[in-house]
Order: sequence, then C-alpha cells, then structure tokens
Amino acid sequence: MTDVAISVQNLCKCYQIYENPRDRLKHFVMPRIRKIIGKPNKQYCREFWALKDVSFEVKKGETIGIIGLNGSGKSTLLQMIAGTLNPTNGSVEVNGRIAALLELGSGFNPEFTGRENVYMYAAILGLSSKELAQRFSDIEQFADIGDFIDQPVKTYSSGMVVRLAFSVSVNVQPDILIVDEALAVGDAAFQFKCMERLNDLTNSGTTLLFVSHDLNLLKMFCSQVIYLKNGSVHASGSAEDVTNIYIMDLRDSQSSLNESKQQIKKKPSLNNGFAYGTSEGRVVDAQFTTGGRLCQVTKGQALSFWIEVEFFDTVKCPSITVLVESVKKIPIGGQQYLINKNEPINEIHNYRVHCELSANFSANRYFVSVRLEDGLIDQNFYVIDKQAALLSFEVINDNAGGLRGMVDLGIKIQQQESLLCV
Repeated sequence: MTDVAISVQNLCKCYQIYENPRDRLKHFVMPRIRKIIGKPNKQYCREFWALKDVSFEVKKGETIGIIGLNGSGKSTLLQMIAGTLNPTNGSVEVNGRIAALLELGSGFNPEFTGRENVYMYAAILGLSSKELAQRFSDIEQFADIGDFIDQPVKTYSSGMVVRLAFSVSVNVQPDILIVDEALAVGDAAFQFKCMERLNDLTNSGTTLLFVSHDLNLLKMFCSQVIYLKNGSVHASGSAEDVTNIYIMDLRDSQSSLNESKQQIKKKPSLNNGFAYGTSEGRVVDAQFTTGGRLCQVTKGQALSFWIEVEFFDTVKCPSITVLVESVKKIPIGGQQYLINKNEPINEIHNYRVHCELSANFSANRYFVSVRLEDGLIDQNFYVIDKQAALLSFEVINDNAGGLRGMVDLGIKIQQQESLLCV
C-alpha cells in the first residue's frame, strides 16, 4: 500500500474572464461561424491562470501548511484536492476518506436544520446511518450550539456555522482533513478546543492540510509549509524557513530597501538542507568542537560548536543568530550575537565565533539553524544567509523522571504539610 495521502502533479487551473455577458455567448458560437465563413478565430475572453504547474506529495500522517497572499491560489488548490473543482490540466490523487472545512458553511443547506445537515454531510463522506448515530452525540457536544441543532442553518451566526462544520469534520474520523482559515471566525475558547482536537487527530495519524495567515499556528502544527505565489509554488520546506521567506517577501514589497537587499534568493545548503539570503555574505561552515555536524549527548551535557561567517563591508550591523529547533522545526530558543567589525581584508570580513549550550532537553533529535543578519532582530533587519538544520544533536538516556515537554525548565515541586479541613 502506498504511503502517499495526496499526490498533486502539474496541476493547473484556468478561468475564462469575459468583459460582458454577450462575450460568453460569442465565445461558444462565433468560432464555428467564423470557421464556416473562412475567417480566423477571435478571442472573446482573457485567461486567468489561478494555478500553474503545482506539484507536491503529502505523506500519510503529515501536517502540511499552505501560505500565500490573497489570490495566490490557495483556496483553488484545496477545492481541487477536495474534489469540488476540476483542474484544467494535471492530476490530483487522494488516498483515504477526506473531510474539508473550506468556505464558511460550504456544503450546508441553509434551509435544513443543523441535524439534517450533519446527516447529509456524513452521507457524502460515506458514513452509514448506524455509524453516524454512534458519533452524533460527540458532534453535538463538540459543536455546543444547544437547541440550535434543530433550527435552520440560516438562523445561525457565523460562529455557530463554523462550530458545527468543524465538529462534523473532526468527528467522522477522516484520513485526510483540509482546513481553510475557517477557525478564524470562532471565539478564543473554541479555537483552543479546535487546536487540541487537531493535535489529537495528527497524533493518531490523520493527514492535515492547513491554510492559515497565522504563521505561529503553522509553525506549531506543520512539519512542512508550501508557499504559493501567483499560482505557483514559490518555496517549500520547513515551517520556519518558508514562513521567513514569506515574511521577507511581505516586507520587501512594502519597504524602501535598495535592490540588492530586496533580492532574497535560495542558496546552496552546507548540509543538504534549506538555505536562503542575499549575495552580501554567507555562513562558511559550522561544526561541533568534537568534530562533524552530528553528535550525541546525554541530558544536561554541555554542547559546544563554532561558526564561521564572511560578509562584505556593506553590511552595517552584522550579527549571528543561533536557533535550536525540534524535530518538527519548531523553535525552542535562540540567541543573537552582534559582531564588532574590524578592518576588512579586501572589503571582506571573516569571523569565527564559539557557542555553548546545555542540552537540557528530553530524549529526541534537535537541530541548530544559523542566520547571518544585518540589523537588530527586534528592529529592521534582513537575512544575509540562513542555513537551516546545519547542526543536529540527539539527546539520549533521558532519566528525568517526571519531565514533560521538550525542555527542562528546572521546576521544583515540594510537598507541604497536609491541610486539615475544618
């Protein structure tokens, strides 16, 4: 059996845009007439390509985020994966039961009650009446809309619609779940409940395709992110790297930085990973002091490594940022170091810095990413070179007892005297 949940190959979607309604009729009628009378064909519409040659694969159990500006093709892509829109060219292959939470209330009949819509939606997903009867109480309880479950959907608020739609989607045990920014409508308490449920689903092996403008949410949930720009895949990779490129594109489109600083480009990676930046400098190398870019340590052991960078004298405020990330590329912590510039040699500065940290982490694999930057990180700065996951280390023999999470915060818990109730 294949381990691929979603396969998208050379996907394209073209819309025909007409200036006025009669041009639509001319488009279907006039080509035949012009051919009969021997005149060349004439275009009565203009083409808009919402997607152009998009290809990627999603493995079963992966959580993939999709980002991009409005109009970049995100919703069009999700609709074709969900099967509600046909592609112009290319193919989409989906393996497993798919539940999609796309446009607010899409798939709901406003004249039907919430209960009736739940049964209709479940039937579309292939659930039998018996299966739905077993899960209906969970759907009703999660949605928490009270007696409105038996009222027409047209009487619902937008928050109630998304509550019911999300509740159905996550309680039908889908193999693949698609969520398109719908959670932004819900209140804070409901959003937190949704995040917990999404976390449970992904931990149980559900494949999640997630669109959101909340970049922190994407970093928290997604192992990989796809950045769509003008209908094409502009970048794909870890959530941290791709969201950084997205932020830079947003900044550069609104900033007055000179042309050389605006050109954020992909660079060769030192470690077969992901790298990008400008042409003003680079991370030359980085290694653990014990040698190599991989090492194994026990919890609490000291880690030391060195980083070598070089950059042109045009870099005004050079700095190095070291970032420790989890296996899912979620940032755990980092530190910025400002470089004191000396006189350059042939207009190029070359520096080596030494770094130390304590591996106060639970047993797992961790990564160290390195950024060479210009400017303070809490002010206006840009990346000269970023080498993602340049170093990696594995923490073993974790005998921390009651440690929860990834990092040992040194929390002390002591038992006090029993309090007698009077």
